[in-house]
Amino acid sequence: MDVLSRKKLWIVLVYAFIGMAWILGSDWLLFHLFGDIETTFLGSAIKGLLFVALMSLLLYFLLYRLECSEKRAQQAEVASELNLFTLPEFFAAAPVIVYVLEQRDRGSNATWVSPNIVDVLQYSTEDALLPGWWEKHLHPDDREEAIESSQRIFAKGKGVHEYRFQRGDGSYIFVQDELHRLASPVPRFIGVWTDISQRYQLEQNAIQYAGQLEQAMLQTVDAVAKLTELRDPYTSGHEKRVGEISAAIAVEMGFDAKFQEGLRIAGLLHDIGKIGVPTEILVKPSRLSTGEYALVKEHTEFGYQVLRNIDFPWPVAKIARQHHERIDGSGYPLGLKGEQITMEARIIAIADVVESMASHRPYRPGLGIDVALAEIENNAGKLYDINAASACLRLFRDKGYSIT
Repeated sequence: MDVLSRKKLWIVLVYAFIGMAWILGSDWLLFHLFGDIETTFLGSAIKGLLFVALMSLLLYFLLYRLECSEKRAQQAEVASELNLFTLPEFFAAAPVIVYVLEQRDRGSNATWVSPNIVDVLQYSTEDALLPGWWEKHLHPDDREEAIESSQRIFAKGKGVHEYRFQRGDGSYIFVQDELHRLASPVPRFIGVWTDISQRYQLEQNAIQYAGQLEQAMLQTVDAVAKLTELRDPYTSGHEKRVGEISAAIAVEMGFDAKFQEGLRIAGLLHDIGKIGVPTEILVKPSRLSTGEYALVKEHTEFGYQVLRNIDFPWPVAKIARQHHERIDGSGYPLGLKGEQITMEARIIAIADVVESMASHRPYRPGLGIDVALAEIENNAGKLYDINAASACLRLFRDKGYSIT
């Protein structure tokens, strides 16, 4: 029998003893005082009512004291199980707050919280145990999501979520809240609050720095593309337009933003190998000889050699090398077929053909977008990837895309 059961049994026995003593003793005393049965009966009824009232008050008082003791014992039991009362030095130095949470019919409520809440959040432990305290101090923009995520954690039995929480001085901090259910009859969780404001700020700084690096990379790539154009002024803007057409085709095919950005970068750099081709060949106003054309074809390998040691998030060097490969293996420089060619290179190949045919060249006037699209349509599945070709045709014919 546990302590609480023994206390309840003790209360019942005391109540029974006092009741029997009162009934027997009071009746004996009344009879000897008055000696009259009617008077004794009336007195017995009055003192019985008084007895019930007094004993009811006494029983209420005892049960109230027992309930308070039970709550204190329960909290002490939880704290003892978790060694929460034996680590004051830990809580004084740790940047975390530990708490115990119980689920009730009307919601959840903290039953214990580590004393260092005063230092971390500037609230007293008494404040933290009040119903609704947590919900009240959530950031307005985070409140709904934080409450919903806590319900999901309760249902799952464990979990972590992050939100902004108001300190006692009115400022907000970023909190990581981790909860785990304890093995107890009553749904009870132990939670750990960690102030992650500094980590959040570092993450924001890292994101900002990464954005600056990305912008610098884009500017550098653009500058390199302009250097290439200086050697071939007749194709000025070709690289950028190929990148934009490729990204638009990728959108039509359902690729994500990162994939699209990689195509823009690859478009700007796909012809960088032309820096290894003599300028007089690049700007020659007549058709190239066999030897000259063979030298121009080398620009794919030149580009690969320039780009292969640069650690792009995308296969830019491979794209530069493969953008003249064809699905049937008739392309150059490696004669790759089908899936051997990266998807990015297959898309760039189509965009390159469309832009080149539609635009003016030193040796011929522009052929127009209709001729360029007819080339893609007639050779889809043979020279060009059929899915990328279909997306390109839809883009120009159905959605009105135009080269700018």
